[in-house]
Amino acid sequence: MVETLSQNEIDALLSALNTSVGGGGDKPSPSSPAPTSAPTSGSSPKQEGDKPKKGKIYDFKRQTKFSKEQLGTIQLIHETFARLVGTYLSTQLRAYAQATIISVDQLTFEELIRSIYSPTFITVFKSEKLDGKALIDINLNVVFTILDRILGGQGAPLGTLRQLTEVERQIMERIMIRILERLRDAWINIIDLAPSIELIESNPQFAQIVPPTDMVLSVVIEIKIHDVTGIMNLCIPYNTVEPIAAKFNAASWFAAIRKEPLQTNVEAITHQVRSVHLPVITELGDTTVTLQDILGLAVGDIIVLDRLVKEDLDVRVGNLVKFQGRPGILGKKMAVFITNVINSPEEEKP
Repeated sequence: MVETLSQNEIDALLSALNTSVGGGGDKPSPSSPAPTSAPTSGSSPKQEGDKPKKGKIYDFKRQTKFSKEQLGTIQLIHETFARLVGTYLSTQLRAYAQATIISVDQLTFEELIRSIYSPTFITVFKSEKLDGKALIDINLNVVFTILDRILGGQGAPLGTLRQLTEVERQIMERIMIRILERLRDAWINIIDLAPSIELIESNPQFAQIVPPTDMVLSVVIEIKIHDVTGIMNLCIPYNTVEPIAAKFNAASWFAAIRKEPLQTNVEAITHQVRSVHLPVITELGDTTVTLQDILGLAVGDIIVLDRLVKEDLDVRVGNLVKFQGRPGILGKKMAVFITNVINSPEEEKP
């Protein structure tokens, strides 16, 4: 039979509890009645200093695959990626652009798809060195701002979001090829991804790269172009990077940092330099005349140059004489036959 405590006994228990735990109350006087303990069987008095332990909820549907250290290394990798993307967009759009890491998290693929608005711009890509696929989702506000800048506008987003036209898709595909090159540069210390575009989609439901319950790595990057802000989400399934998961640690990351320029960067710079346009001029010769002689020139007059017909002509590239050649005709156009290549003293040094 359970005995019911009286009100005085309850007050005494509360007073004793406040005195022992809080430590700020007055000590009971000797004349005060001793607190009466409840005669509940199996209970022990609460020890002073005991604190309730907080449990951690574990969701078996959302099992963690990456350790805290691995997530830190992954964040370092994609901070580099975000910086490269921001620099590329600033150069390509000739406008202020910034990319900043918002979060690095691991969640199920279903949760990721539910967080993406439709329509959107999704690029599914694969790597030559890894099995499986990954995707990059970019908010359409950012996409239409990029398109507007490239096509000569001020970079204003559309009032209403819509799917991209075929021409817009082609332009954005070229942009994504360059962005994937920056992703390759960011990952080069871990593995050479060599990513290539597999699919471009506007509906998230049609971009099923893994089963809904599979764990994926989600890297959220905020892109800001002028006053327009949007999200770029990089999704990489765990099964895709599981063979190299051991490399996602700080020791491997810093040990793999190369001091020499990356070969991919050298190739990119070489490609850009080769596409630079330079003026090429062939000099028939020169002479010195007075201003009076120039003012007196008329049709049919002859200017005698200091170069003989048998001599080779100087061919200038920019302001430097780089070649010598003989004048001629190729088809219906004038041409120069290169007879000698002139190397500058700086080029001859080992």
